[in-house]
Amino acid sequence: MKSFVLAAGLATLMTGAALAQTSTTTTTGGTMAPAATTTTTPATGTAGGPFYTVQAPASGQMAMSHLASDLDDKDVYGANNEKIGEIEDFVINSDGTVAAAVIEVGGFLGIGEKDVLVNFSELQMAMDGNNMRISAPTLTREALTNAPDTDLDTVFPDHD
Repeated sequence: MKSFVLAAGLATLMTGAALAQTSTTTTTGGTMAPAATTTTTPATGTAGGPFYTVQAPASGQMAMSHLASDLDDKDVYGANNEKIGEIEDFVINSDGTVAAAVIEVGGFLGIGEKDVLVNFSELQMAMDGNNMRISAPTLTREALTNAPDTDLDTVFPDHD
């Protein structure tokens, strides 16, 4: 269930970002003119009917679509380029957008860890060689350690 929710949310995020790039809005005299709608096919996939097709990235290029399960347990690096936690899960809104990442912080060998919700917009993904690197450039380990703990079992009683 967790992998399905992660995959669905990330796919929606990536599709939404690709589709958001297909129209433009112009400003005339302080008012917004209607966007000129054009349909473009993203370089990495197509959405047609009920199915989505993903194409492999060209050699040396970062894939524009990712499986959410590939992000699970990925380290997150903060403002000082230090590891500040790892991705545990994602919070998906009912409209399919990714609202937040659940970052696991602190502890040692699974003892004393806590889950902190971080706005998904705070995270950046980039390739570091052949590996994806996730960073939160505005956050530090101290900020996450001092952030409120989220009890996922209470907030999301049906999660696995």
